[in-house]
Amino acid sequence: MKLFRNIFLALSFFVIISCSNTENKKNVSEVSISNTSLERVEPTNWWIDFKDTSLQLLVKENNIASSTPSISYAGVSITKVHKAKSPNYLFIDVEIDKNTKPGKFDIIFTFEDGVKKTHTYELKARQKSADDYVGFNSADAIYLITPDRFANADETNDQIPNLKDQSLDRTDGYKRHGGDLQGIINHVDYISDLGFTAVWPTPVLLNDMPQGSYHGYAITDYYQVDPRFGTMEDYKKLADKLRGKGMKLIMDQVANHCGLEHWWMKDIPFEDWVNNQKNYEDNIDNWTYKTNIGSNHRRTTNQDLYAAETDRKGNNEGWFVSGMPDLNQRNPFMAIYIIQNSLWWIEYLGLSGIRMDTYSYQQEMIPTPLKHAMHL
Repeated sequence: MKLFRNIFLALSFFVIISCSNTENKKNVSEVSISNTSLERVEPTNWWIDFKDTSLQLLVKENNIASSTPSISYAGVSITKVHKAKSPNYLFIDVEIDKNTKPGKFDIIFTFEDGVKKTHTYELKARQKSADDYVGFNSADAIYLITPDRFANADETNDQIPNLKDQSLDRTDGYKRHGGDLQGIINHVDYISDLGFTAVWPTPVLLNDMPQGSYHGYAITDYYQVDPRFGTMEDYKKLADKLRGKGMKLIMDQVANHCGLEHWWMKDIPFEDWVNNQKNYEDNIDNWTYKTNIGSNHRRTTNQDLYAAETDRKGNNEGWFVSGMPDLNQRNPFMAIYIIQNSLWWIEYLGLSGIRMDTYSYQQEMIPTPLKHAMHL
């Protein structure tokens, strides 16, 4: 994936998305589509008019590796197809010509026996150009919120039947309390009146863990809002409400680890998708904090020129806790997945910045390309 220019990093690894210019309006291209979908294709959609015209699609479907993908859409071409160790994945490199129009099209997967499956994909028009993004700076006062603990505006989503954690007890510090995105939306005026100019909520993406993930840092789906916090539309509504008040939204992103119940941990694509993966797979039937190879939490080793390599490796590659697999950012497919996910949320929400969680635990493989890619 091509890389771009640098942006600013603050101490806890805030990424400031700063940028001005107007996009060229393009007519939507209309072709015949099936409106069908495979198990997963991520990013779930993309946009035209990025300076980087490359895109890598993660495709998850039973035995998809035995198929050959094809796309018939003006300006879009497949440049390379990668197979994983698991037969249920493909990674497809796509090139999007600068003259490509927004629209929907089918990706056709033709199997060896002649069977075809399709997935309808969409390229959208950007709402504003990279130069129109305004980041935060030292003039901003940032309000940090743990959404579960802030305000409960919708009690109907406090417990979701199909999710693993059904706890709801405001007297217990480790159980869920019911706060949600609508609760933040309802208090934007209050936050503004306090003098704050930016809001930084802890992660609100899906954390379908059995317990203790009210904080949001054990993500099990990087493209879905946790329904206990609300919907994708609620997240966008918060961003719009803040913009309407002249305020900014900073997203708390987690590139270092995921939650153990993340969907790909049930069918890991490569043998090096997460760090210490063999140890996990060898002990999967008896997985506890005792069998886990945990981080030594010596966070300063990444900045210490004289740190022992064993200490640096122990910090970077050990799992934060046994319920948070450490993502191997040296795997190029993982690296691209994380970078594209960051770009996706910037574009979807019109973010003003990113706070990168556990920055001091990560290999340099992600932070440097991510800094460059943020120029959009």
